[in-house]
Amino acid sequence: MMPGNTFTTLDAVLTGKKINSAIKQGGYSIRELQEMLGLSCPQPIYRWIRGRTLPSIDNLYMLSRILGVHMEDLLVPSGNGKRPG
Repeated sequence: MMPGNTFTTLDAVLTGKKINSAIKQGGYSIRELQEMLGLSCPQPIYRWIRGRTLPSIDNLYMLSRILGVHMEDLLVPSGNGKRPG
């Protein structure tokens, strides 16, 4: 690995807040999103918006398409992004 490389981790809590804000701005209910994403229950969405978990890449992609935003715009990096090497 080259010196000076940085890796960015994601802040689950701030990402959840950003996802929640995008859902509200889009005018969608959690139940509507549950159906659109093909989820059997709404709990995963609640876990995302509370910052307990992050959506899978597939769900993040579908969510971004539904909400009309880029996937990266739903994610919030944490800290300075450096990992010990």
